[in-house]
Amino acid sequence: MDIAVVGAGMTGLTAGIRLSQNGHRVTIYEKEPFIGGLASSVRAGSANVDRFYHHIFVSDTDILALINELGLKDSIDWYEPKNAIYLDYFLHPFTSPVDLLLFKPLDLISRIRMGLLVLSSKFIRDYTPFETVTAKDWIIKRSGKKAYEKIWEPLLKSKFDIDSDNVSGTWIWNKFKLRGSSRGKNIGREKLGYMDNGFIVLLDKMADYIKQQGGSVKLSSEVISINKTENGKIELKTTAGISYYDRVLFTGAPRLLADICHELPSSYSKTLEDIKYKANICLILELEESLSPYYWITVSQKGFPFVLVIEHTNLVGTNGYGSHIVYLSRYCDMTDPIYSMSDHEIISKFITGLKIIFPNFNDNNIIKASLSKAPLAQPVVTLNYSSRIPGLKTPLEGVFLASMSQIYPEDRGLNYAVRLGEKAANEIIDDL
Repeated sequence: MDIAVVGAGMTGLTAGIRLSQNGHRVTIYEKEPFIGGLASSVRAGSANVDRFYHHIFVSDTDILALINELGLKDSIDWYEPKNAIYLDYFLHPFTSPVDLLLFKPLDLISRIRMGLLVLSSKFIRDYTPFETVTAKDWIIKRSGKKAYEKIWEPLLKSKFDIDSDNVSGTWIWNKFKLRGSSRGKNIGREKLGYMDNGFIVLLDKMADYIKQQGGSVKLSSEVISINKTENGKIELKTTAGISYYDRVLFTGAPRLLADICHELPSSYSKTLEDIKYKANICLILELEESLSPYYWITVSQKGFPFVLVIEHTNLVGTNGYGSHIVYLSRYCDMTDPIYSMSDHEIISKFITGLKIIFPNFNDNNIIKASLSKAPLAQPVVTLNYSSRIPGLKTPLEGVFLASMSQIYPEDRGLNYAVRLGEKAANEIIDDL
């Protein structure tokens, strides 16, 4: 069978591999001139670095199995990160349970309650009770109002802004569970994995595999419309022309499918359009000197232009980069004025915020600044979210949808993108 996959991100490429292995001819369409989506890369020195920051966890069995299958097991290294939180205009170490016990912005009772909340989340299996309670109410009930106002409220607002009060408890529970699982059997030490020369190494290997199986990956090929023909084929109109397929898998945001597939029932299209997303703005700085000893700095200070400072080279080292790599990340609505600012204005705003955290920071430290934007980077997981998730099989026969909005109760991530791609491929194979 001839199968088209729209989107050459981790989900689309994974599905492409599994469909190819099942004997189908796969054509992948990608509107960008590069593969990878949010896991794509840029150059830094003589090496690749992810366009948007990534790492994997010891519990990420799906992507680890794929890496091993493709002969890339030796490309993954494991590191123990040092983390911090910026609050009350001060950097506080925030890596171990001991750091939490010594965390002065909260009283001792609040620290203990907060630690128990995170620790206990690892052992909770049934998330359904959290679907009807907001993250705000759940955190306040379990760890107190002080912990919520000091730590979690600024983070939720910086990620979901006007929707932060409606974010489901399921979303924050999963975050706690994931961090707990990343420590494996050792409660005190977290382990994070990164691929030598970036995760683009895996993505390139996946694309090459599909081509070796007789498939193809068409870059700079935007899909304009998806229609069903009288003979049962699916017509794909792209910027390069028109082609026909037996099945189509769409891996972009649901609303984008509604925009280009007008034969979908209007009620279903509205369901797709109602799934909200937040955009991401991510600045990569290549620096002459390191900012701090920390890999991951969570900015819980209200009013900052970004929520994360991630010094990537404090995790993996500077080999190949020839500089210190720092990410500054911000989530917002696409309607937020900052999203429409010029790259120069955003970079300037971010650098101003960075100088507040690091008063000795000098512009001369910057070798290069690279800004990326993703308009649909984070689904907004609101109350009773599971009742609104579309199935992989759409009402239009032969058309399937696999997007990060369907990764639930987990949040987006490379591992779950792989899992979703395999699930979508199996669904298509069963349908055939």
